[in-house]
Amino acid sequence: MTTLRTFGARLLCGVLGLGLTSSVTLAGDARARADYMIHCQGCHVPDGRGFPDKVPDMRATLPLLLSVEGGRAFLVQVPGSAMSTLPNDRLAGTLNWIVRNFTDEETVASFDEYTEQEVEQMRAVRLDDVFTTRDALIGHLENTHGGSTE
Repeated sequence: MTTLRTFGARLLCGVLGLGLTSSVTLAGDARARADYMIHCQGCHVPDGRGFPDKVPDMRATLPLLLSVEGGRAFLVQVPGSAMSTLPNDRLAGTLNWIVRNFTDEETVASFDEYTEQEVEQMRAVRLDDVFTTRDALIGHLENTHGGSTE
């Protein structure tokens, strides 16, 4: 009888633990989505498509940037990220939310989520010229993937 009670108690704790983990994840996603809405959506619009020839379409640009060396850091170092008022942990959460919501399954599956420490280190490096850096990272890829990502 004690074994059955112990098993039941462990099962209940496990189920509750899963529920808490899910709740924490949902709360983190809600926070990151709200941070995107407040800090990014003004230029990148609700679905990340941006404005042609003015603000890049994140849906097309993110997979390219995440596929090249330096692209991951670039996403932290662009002025909208680097200069935002978000603390490093929330910027990491927002970038993770953006990747999960604006890229394809293949990109998400191979993506290692940003950490607070990583964002802190990358954010300390300022880009001299965003457009030149972006072009150096993915300019050659844009023409091989069906045209411009802007």
